[in-house]
This record gives sequence, structure tokens and C-alpha cells, in this order.
Amino acid sequence: MTDIITKSIAVSHFPKRKEQSHKGDNGRVLILGGSLDYHGAPILSALGAQKSGADLVYIMVPECNFQITRATHPDFIVRTYAGDHFNVAAIPAVLALAKTCDAILIGPGMGESPETQEALDLLIPQLTIPTVLDSVAIMSVRRIHDFPLNQDIIITPHLNEFQKLTDKTFIERDEDVLREKKLRYCQNLALDLQICILLKGAEDLVVSTKGYSMLNRTGNAGMTVGGSGDTLGGFLVSLLARGVPCFEAAQCAIYLFGVCGDRLKKTRGYTFSATDLANELPFVLQKYVTF
Repeated sequence: MTDIITKSIAVSHFPKRKEQSHKGDNGRVLILGGSLDYHGAPILSALGAQKSGADLVYIMVPECNFQITRATHPDFIVRTYAGDHFNVAAIPAVLALAKTCDAILIGPGMGESPETQEALDLLIPQLTIPTVLDSVAIMSVRRIHDFPLNQDIIITPHLNEFQKLTDKTFIERDEDVLREKKLRYCQNLALDLQICILLKGAEDLVVSTKGYSMLNRTGNAGMTVGGSGDTLGGFLVSLLARGVPCFEAAQCAIYLFGVCGDRLKKTRGYTFSATDLANELPFVLQKYVTF
């Protein structure tokens, strides 16, 4: 039996900020993403992290994205490496910066070049901080053979990505049958690799490394807008950077992010953007969370 994430459950996982905090005490986040074709995705992730409470947000992008990323927001610390996409030569710089951070999100806007995929497969096993794998980085799970790794890992696929990852198809018309099938394959993968899974959809599924599962029913069809998953990834990694375990962080992030979408739907219908979702986060947190 899979329980439903409720407001009280989600809010209970949101970290409290100590009154005597200093800069950096409430999460140092690293976002690794971007490519020649997709400069906006890591910026949206950074917005999700910053507006959900992370103290410091680093974005590492290829040099083709550097100027526009740096010019977009003064809140972020932008680092770069040579090339139009992530590559093997950039790995040492990423590892060095990761040592100063508390959690990392990998994947937003990276594109699918073979060189990027090779570099991801080499990078991910060398990390030691909690890691969110999104977009193209999710597929590294198929190619890395030494799981479990040294760090806590959560992957955040939507259904198409999950089908590609597992070579399974999910075409059942009966909602209960479909839900049970998704749960079974998520549990198998989570237990085998000792990773947490957040399977995004009309009804979101969160599965822990021990096979425990939770369903989320906040959110709406407007959240299919491009970039919403990138923003959610930023929210999620900010919670990991503040010490929240993957399973609990996923429950908190997906529920409250869905509330952002539901609030926007009331005022804008389905015509809101991923940036709107990020900008809604502070208002949702102010209403729901006791800081």
C-alpha cells in the first residue's frame, strides 16, 4: 500500500534555519548543466534552489553559456569550462568545486552528445556529496556498473525517460494497473542500485532505497511547461544541501512544488512558466512552512 504525501508530511521534512546561521550554513548548491542549445535550464534550476532557501548557488556551464548565465541574475556564482558541452576535460574542475559544496544537481540543459555522456559516466562515481541526476544524466545509471556509489543519489525521470532507462513500456489504460506497474519497476531499480527515485507525472511517485513509496497528487497539467523539471531539481538539491535525506527531500519538494502550480492555475489558468513556478516558491513556503 502506497501512502499519499500530505501537507503535514511534506512540511515536516522542510529544514529549519538556525537564527545564528552564517553564510553557507544553509546549503551550498552546485548545478552542472547547460550546452550550446540549452542555456536556460541551469538558470531555472538555480532559481529553484535560491528561492527555496539555499544560501549559495554555483552554476557550472560551458563557455558558450558563460556570459548569458552570468548576466541573467546577480545572485548566482557562475563558473565555466572550455567547449560547447560538458566533456571529460571539465571533470577536474567540477570535482574541485564540488568539494566546497553540499549537494549537486547534474543534467539540466546538457544535451545528449556522446562526449557528454562519456564524461558523466566518469564524473558521477567520483562524487561524494548528495547527487540529483536529471535529464541526460539519468541515463548514466544504465552504464555505471559499480552501484551503489559513495554518495546518496536520487534520479528524477518523467515517464518517457523512465521507459528509456528500464526498457519497459507503460501503456496500460487502467490507472490502478499502471500505478502498480510503475511502482514495481521503480522499487526493483531503487533496491538493486540503492538509489532514490522521483518519477514525475500526473501523479508523482517517490521510492526510497529500501523500496518504501509515496504518491503525490498536488500539481496540474500546466506543469508540463518546459523547464518546470529543472526548477523542481533546483528545489530538491537545495533540500539535500541542507541535510535532508533523499526520500524525505523528494516528498517535500514535489508536494510543495505542486502547490506552486496549483496556486498559479487559480490566477493564470495553464499559462504560467517555469520561472513563474520558481517565483511562487517563496510565497508557498511562507504560507506552509514555519521558519
